Amino acid sequence: MTDTTQTSPAITSLLAGVTKDDIRRDPFPHIVVPDALPKDLYVALSESMPTAEYIGERIGKPITSNERYNYMSEMVLGDPSMPRVWKDFVTYHASPAFYTEFLDLFQEDLLANLPGTEERTGPLRDLRVGRRNRDSFETHGILLDCTAVINSAVTGRPSSYRGPHVDKPYKLFGGLFYMRLPEDDAVGGDLVLYKYRPGAHRFRTSASEYGDTRFDIDPGYVEEVATVPYRANTLVMYPINPLALHGVSVRSLTEHQRRFIALVGDLPHPLFDLAL
Repeated sequence: MTDTTQTSPAITSLLAGVTKDDIRRDPFPHIVVPDALPKDLYVALSESMPTAEYIGERIGKPITSNERYNYMSEMVLGDPSMPRVWKDFVTYHASPAFYTEFLDLFQEDLLANLPGTEERTGPLRDLRVGRRNRDSFETHGILLDCTAVINSAVTGRPSSYRGPHVDKPYKLFGGLFYMRLPEDDAVGGDLVLYKYRPGAHRFRTSASEYGDTRFDIDPGYVEEVATVPYRANTLVMYPINPLALHGVSVRSLTEHQRRFIALVGDLPHPLFDLAL
């Protein structure tokens, strides 16, 4: 992890300049934003992004093939070795201002797909916004996080970190900001978007990296609709609903780490049920 900048570049929102015209609706509402950040800001973040080894040592997780290592907002902010640009970036992208940007973009689609949402949460724009691992649901209506994430090198055999799934039903949105290294020549690691095949389907549950429940679905129940390449300085973001099926394509054997920033908004209660 190296901070090569003398002065931190100005923080720009990942959603700056994104409009409703940019929303793609097949197979579910989402955006794909290339060159989401100005070059100087992207380079400053990329050159100082923590590695899997750095994160693993601090969270007590050994390095294994194609595993996920999360350095959450509060960890970044509490780490004196993390540069100012990272601290400023995660602070903004887990803030009320960023939440408002998300709603300005996606609220209509979110409520169209989950019409009972505000009956469960109250008006979305009235929710008090906090940050995960700093605030609690006793005082806040939604908790955001902006997490540095690494998928470790792939050894032994090619693999996918995770196949088709729906994000946890208590999350309001998901976002992935890719930070692929220029020298990364691995094949795969792309985001695959799916839709359900006709007929019944069934999810299976497993423990997530946070100790709660994940919801995965057998590939036989879904079909691929689109692929978003794992490409540097590219943002993918979407409101979560039962149709927001996605997964990661198989990565070839590689010494390179798959790097991205995860954006999430947690609610105290689920917004929908999944057939289990």
